[in-house]
Amino acid sequence: MYIHKSRPDLTFNVAQLLREEIGARRSYTFTESRLSLDETMAMTDLSGKVRFTRTASGVLADAEVSGTIEMECTRCLTPTPQHVQVAFRDEFHAKVEVNTGLALPKPDEEDPFFINELHMLDLGEAIREYGLMALPMRPLCMPECLGICPTCGADRNTEPCNCQETAGDDRFAALRALLNE
Repeated sequence: MYIHKSRPDLTFNVAQLLREEIGARRSYTFTESRLSLDETMAMTDLSGKVRFTRTASGVLADAEVSGTIEMECTRCLTPTPQHVQVAFRDEFHAKVEVNTGLALPKPDEEDPFFINELHMLDLGEAIREYGLMALPMRPLCMPECLGICPTCGADRNTEPCNCQETAGDDRFAALRALLNE
């Protein structure tokens, strides 16, 4: 089944799935234009698929999501798009029993994901958390990026740098001499 929603909202109604036996499954594909990861960063052009499996305490979500995040290159500071793949498996716990509406006990795990009282599962928060963990540690605009000159500040990818190599700190002269031997 394909779902496309006009607003950036990754919520799924799992009420019917919660009424079924443990092991019942539903699969969906989705696209979203934008998902904020924090105050300054957002994942754009999201596309993914998710499979929900009924468990004893809620729903297990197996998700694969891809998107683009604009980050600064760590060498030249140029904003550059980074393609990010996010894959995760996590359980969403029901807060209320679907047939009676009675409150269910909280799970023992630390910082769990929940299905709200209306039986809506919000996949957006899980994608946000796992997306932050999937970010590259040192994003580069290109693998052979030359970076910024530490002396004059010129972007060596776009303009030549005429700075002379400095001899370095005189306190390390003895160590440099060992390297030259």
